[in-house]
Amino acid sequence: VSRGLGDVYKRQGKYIIWLWSKYVKRKHIPYMDLEFHCSNYLFIVLGSIVCAIILGIAIAYFFN
Repeated sequence: VSRGLGDVYKRQGKYIIWLWSKYVKRKHIPYMDLEFHCSNYLFIVLGSIVCAIILGIAIAYFFN
């Protein structure tokens, strides 16, 4: 099963929002129900930002 890069970012963003709502906001939302509470674009944007930060740190570490 081949998944696009957008699916990877969406899954990462969805997981980050799930962790945030569970541990920071203390509001338990089942992982499967997150799509009813938040937009898919939010998951993709958040996942992309996290990947960009990780990639930026890795590039800064190796080229510094």
